[in-house]
Amino acid sequence: MQKEIAILISSFFVITLAAAAASTSPGTISGVVVDDSGGPISGASVVYRSVPPLAVSASGKLAPNGPVVSSYVSTSADGAFAIPNLPPGNYNLCAYGVTAADLGSCEWVQGTTHVALASAQTVQVRFHVSQGVLITFQVADTRQQIVSLEDLPIVAGRLPLTGANFGIGIWAGSRYVRAGLVSKIGTTREYQLAIPKTAAVRLFLDTSLAALDANSVAIPLRQAGNTITPGGEGALTVNITIP
Repeated sequence: MQKEIAILISSFFVITLAAAAASTSPGTISGVVVDDSGGPISGASVVYRSVPPLAVSASGKLAPNGPVVSSYVSTSADGAFAIPNLPPGNYNLCAYGVTAADLGSCEWVQGTTHVALASAQTVQVRFHVSQGVLITFQVADTRQQIVSLEDLPIVAGRLPLTGANFGIGIWAGSRYVRAGLVSKIGTTREYQLAIPKTAAVRLFLDTSLAALDANSVAIPLRQAGNTITPGGEGALTVNITIP
C-alpha cells in the first residue's frame, strides 16, 4: 500500500510539473503595420515592452515583480511582423515608420497598444502609422551654451534623463512631444519632430536660456508659447536664436 501511495504521489508530482511547465509556454505577438491608404509599410519598427505585475517590496511600496522583456522587430516587405517566444504576461507595443515625417502609433494615431498574452497564445495586432508634417527647429546657439540630452553619454543603451539645460518640443492639447536633436553644424543645431497635418500646436522650450524667435521677440520659457500651424504644408522650419 505504501508503495502504491508513493507511486501515486510521484505520478501526481510529475503531472503537476508538466502542468506548470505548460502554463508558462511562450506565446507570439504578430501582425501588420499599414499606412494611411492601408498599404503595408516595409521596414517599420514595432517596439514592445512587458509590464510586470506589481507586488509590495521590502520597503512596503508597490514595485514591478519580475523581469522586463523589451526590444523591437522590423516588418517585412508585406508589412508583417512576428515576436515569438514571449513569456505570458501583459505587453505594451508601438509602431514607427521609416521616415522622419511618419507619426508613431503610440504618440498620435492609436495610443499605446496593450496585449494580454496567455500561455502558448498567438495574438494578432494591426498598427496604423500615418504621415505627418515634419517640423525642424533650427536653433542658432551663438555662444554654444546648449547642452541637450543627446550631448550626454549613453547609459545602458539609453539617453540620460537629467543633465541637460535645453529641451525643445510642442504641446498638442494636453500632450507634450519632445523634438530630437538631428544635427549640429557649427553653432547651429537642428531638432525635429512630426505632427499631424491638421494639428495646431504650441512651442515649448524647457530651458532657462533666453530664446528669441525669427522676429527677435522673446519666446516664453517652460510654458506653452508660440502657435505652430502646418496649414497644409509638408514640412516647416522654425528659427530660434539663443543669444
